[in-house]
Amino acid sequence: MPENVESGDLPSEPAVPRLIVRSEEDAFTLLQQALTSELEEQPYVLEFENWPILKLRFVGEGYDSTITPHIAEALVELQHAMNRSYARLVRHSGSANVLTKEERKAIEFKAKVDEGSSLITVDLGEYAETLTTALVGKMSGTELVITILGVAISGGALLAYKAFLAARSEDKKVDQATKQTVQLSEQETKRLEIFANALTSNPALKSSHEDFDNVRHDILKSVGDADQLDIQGIPLSQDQARKIASTPRTKAEEVQLNGIYRIVKLDWSREDEVRISLYGTGSTKQEFIASMRAHNLTPQNIEKLKACEWERRPVHLSINATVLRGDVTTATIVGVEWPSDGETSAASAELP
Repeated sequence: MPENVESGDLPSEPAVPRLIVRSEEDAFTLLQQALTSELEEQPYVLEFENWPILKLRFVGEGYDSTITPHIAEALVELQHAMNRSYARLVRHSGSANVLTKEERKAIEFKAKVDEGSSLITVDLGEYAETLTTALVGKMSGTELVITILGVAISGGALLAYKAFLAARSEDKKVDQATKQTVQLSEQETKRLEIFANALTSNPALKSSHEDFDNVRHDILKSVGDADQLDIQGIPLSQDQARKIASTPRTKAEEVQLNGIYRIVKLDWSREDEVRISLYGTGSTKQEFIASMRAHNLTPQNIEKLKACEWERRPVHLSINATVLRGDVTTATIVGVEWPSDGETSAASAELP
């Protein structure tokens, strides 16, 4: 239950309830309360103590304080998933390219490898608290609780890993012993329903969960020549891990996002390209960052871009992009043209 803590030094300032999460049980209790409107609608501060912690243990010859290239790749994907979740929830962008250096540094994790073993631990509690700070005031108290706990559960809860393994084992030729190892208990099944409700209530949270599922896939693939991989305490043999990971992960789709855009911001800090924050109209009504390479930065195009930014004029852009689960992951501008009078009028009416 919430614990009160003073929000400032002045006696007149109201107390802000803080929700301290010390375990998976705490997280699901609070998540259920938030989803069923049992929490009072007011600001909250969320604090995490020794949870969630991702634990990976590799067993085999040579796995002694060792991180192989495959393990390193999985940890890099974990950081990417954290970056994308932050960008999606805080900056409303599916691409981590929008993050500043300061934001990236604030959410960068450090993996701990215990001496005498290949036990790797990553404390995701600090990430959850940083995300909390960034979202305070940007959503209601209940929405904040659902969002932060949703990310914490997705990134580091035992249930998230067990549910992933159980789902991936259904259509694989794994033995009965493996299926029993990852089978959800009655309590876990109920918690999974609670978590599913949280994902349904927040599309951005659902996309973040899918990013963390890709991390789980890469962790299974990182088993390499280890005899056994323990994920959050769930033991899997090398053969079991490889079979469950046999389904390819979701890949980004190459698309054309040609259309009318408004330029929100131009970033000229890089010598070889300009990075452009865009807001689209029509079928491309979304915000994302696109880049334009130096060889396309003709004097005419540079003047058009500047006019669009300063005069708030809409512009027709030809964009080569990749899209993953509805989010623009990469975008490159290959053409800049002034729109027709009809397109300009329609775009001006749509743009905020």
